[in-house]
Amino acid sequence: MSDRFVIDGVCHPYNFAPENQVGRFGRIFTDVMHSYYPLVNDPATAFDRQAWEREWQTEEFMDTMLLESDTDICAVHTLPIYDAYRDGLTATDKGIQLKRDYPDRVLLYVGIDMFAEPEEIEAEAQMAVENGADGLKFYPSRYMEGRTETWPVDRMFPALQIAQDAGVTNIGWHKVLPIGPVSTEGMGVDDVSTAANVFPDLNFQVIHAGFMFIDETTFLIANHPNVYVTMEASMLLAILNPPKLQEILGNFIGFGGPHKVIYASAAVNPHPQAVIEAMENFQMPEGSPLQLTEEIRDMIMGGTLARLHGIDVEERAAALASDRFSTYKAEHGLRERWTAVNGEPANA
Repeated sequence: MSDRFVIDGVCHPYNFAPENQVGRFGRIFTDVMHSYYPLVNDPATAFDRQAWEREWQTEEFMDTMLLESDTDICAVHTLPIYDAYRDGLTATDKGIQLKRDYPDRVLLYVGIDMFAEPEEIEAEAQMAVENGADGLKFYPSRYMEGRTETWPVDRMFPALQIAQDAGVTNIGWHKVLPIGPVSTEGMGVDDVSTAANVFPDLNFQVIHAGFMFIDETTFLIANHPNVYVTMEASMLLAILNPPKLQEILGNFIGFGGPHKVIYASAAVNPHPQAVIEAMENFQMPEGSPLQLTEEIRDMIMGGTLARLHGIDVEERAAALASDRFSTYKAEHGLRERWTAVNGEPANA
């Protein structure tokens, strides 16, 4: 068990159940999401496809994240992908329940449906902050009968104002990663600059940074003090393509600085421990001036997000030391992967 304080920047108690999928787009979206699952999970413990298409319950999710990995805090992002899933893929009420049950272990980012009517968007934002949201999450596009629809950046401003007025200063924005048969429209990052300039007191995270628009994203974090990269799914390159991750981090760290890079696992699609271990073993090229020192690793793996959310790492670690997750791991070490769903192995 690692001593490093790890905050997972984006994770989800997904609902991939067949009855939750909506039409052709839901099926294709699900196929794409499953496509990398066998590549990044140990086949000895991984689910088969039928078992994988499930709805994650809140306690299963927390036990997977906190008993089976070195994660200390989960940034749970709810999702408004209603064109593919009836509950958006990660339901807001699940996120709210997790925040209420585990306030010291969960950071809650509530997804806002930007294709609703303006008054509904504002009502969603107000509901989010009233229910303890630590951030808002925005999704840039939707699939509509073969077309990709997007929304203009100023459509989000009323929700951002509500968040700012409530003291909620962290904004997650899905970018650069189209999933399913949609165009890249809306996935570019130019509009992030506009939002960051109009709301300089808010912090904007480019979620999935590294898959596309690397140069544009690099200059965003170099030029805007309130823009960050949260590398959900792109950190899987530590497993799938380490040289590519070296290139991406070389850009982000070299121009923006390590304090602009946020770790995220994309769990529970990959198992969270698989990504943590890959990042612990990941190195920059030999001879590169940009090496991942322990200080930089601490920053990326949790320190930056802790700072953005006003968390004193030493104080929070001490507060968590006696809860059931820390107590179990101190006595038994990490549980085997996927035990929360599969149950204890027969030889345990």
